[in-house]
Amino acid sequence: MNVRSLSLAKSSVSKPVKHTAQSAVAAIKEIVPRIAARARETEQMRRVHPDTIRELHEAGLMRLMQPARFGGSELWLDDLMNVVFEIGKVCASTAWVYSNLASHAWNIGQFDLQAQEDVWSKDPDALAATGLAFPCGKATPVEGGFQLSGRWPFCSGINACSWMLVGAMTEQEGGTPQRRFFLVHEKDFVVHDNWNTYGLTGTGSHDIEVKGAFVPTHRSVSAEIFAAAQHLPGAKLYDNPLFAMPTFAAFAYVLCATPVAAAKGAVEQITNQLRQRAGTYTGARLAEMNSVQVRIAEASACVEFAETVIRRDWQALEACAKARDYPSMETKLSWKRNAAFATQLAVRAVDALMPASGAGGLSAEGPLQRQFRDIHAASSHIALTWDIHGAAYGQSALGLPSPAGFLL
Repeated sequence: MNVRSLSLAKSSVSKPVKHTAQSAVAAIKEIVPRIAARARETEQMRRVHPDTIRELHEAGLMRLMQPARFGGSELWLDDLMNVVFEIGKVCASTAWVYSNLASHAWNIGQFDLQAQEDVWSKDPDALAATGLAFPCGKATPVEGGFQLSGRWPFCSGINACSWMLVGAMTEQEGGTPQRRFFLVHEKDFVVHDNWNTYGLTGTGSHDIEVKGAFVPTHRSVSAEIFAAAQHLPGAKLYDNPLFAMPTFAAFAYVLCATPVAAAKGAVEQITNQLRQRAGTYTGARLAEMNSVQVRIAEASACVEFAETVIRRDWQALEACAKARDYPSMETKLSWKRNAAFATQLAVRAVDALMPASGAGGLSAEGPLQRQFRDIHAASSHIALTWDIHGAAYGQSALGLPSPAGFLL
């Protein structure tokens, strides 16, 4: 079943909105109260609310990292993440989708100019979701491009998108299959409505399927080139070093900002609630209980440590890109380690808050139980899984080779 017709929200913007770092944050703060009001409905709909997608388009926030050539603001990762943090405090599903889709405009900007024109010449507001599980797709070289087939899971935000960026194994005559990315138009894929989860439910991360579609050469890039970023077509096309920033090093931050922001929102909300709340059975002020005080301290410390480290790291990544100084393998492994550990701290924070909130925290009307589920769900993403990235860093630190197939 193709579900895109149920929720695709097209923009009515006639003139692009160009943002600065400051104006982007001001714009999202205007929208956040409405995103918060829609958070429960977003979860029930299993996709980001169409009104939210429309408002993000109209505010120019979906095009924050899009090349200026196509009307985008061409801002950096730090600027995007500041917007994500505002959204993530009130709705993790919306933050997750926004962070992915807005950053994909930067990824498309790393492709050949003809690919960018394919996506944006007729619709400069066009969005792309991703399916990056390479073994799920198979590409065969044909004259002028590739024939692509496969089925990819976890395509977050697909209901709002007219393009997909997928990874596939490409057959090489007499050689090992090569990992490549492909930009695929909506006419060539079908969306399967199968996203039914306990957390990040509103992300609409359905499967998409492609059957024998032709993808021209200009809409394909080697995954290794994409990861290293040194020879990307977009890096040669644009003077802005943004488009030479390593993709996979940044990917972890695009994702981990959401659980950290959600945990930050939970700490702020519960702290404010507990200042005046009395225990149901004892009548004593919960704020005066030592156990509650310690849990608030633990949760807030986890969030502050997590946010401080990931901000430091993604700003270091940006500094490397601006200096055209490509980070070492060891540095990128440490960044991925820190993103995964920051996510673990977000989990620890919300786990500490749940007992302090009492039975009231379980209410479907309140945000805490949703934040609890969303943060735990985010921590299961392969880019944020501590067991994977902790082990990869440890292997490198101990002089062992990185796991096979690890893209950095």
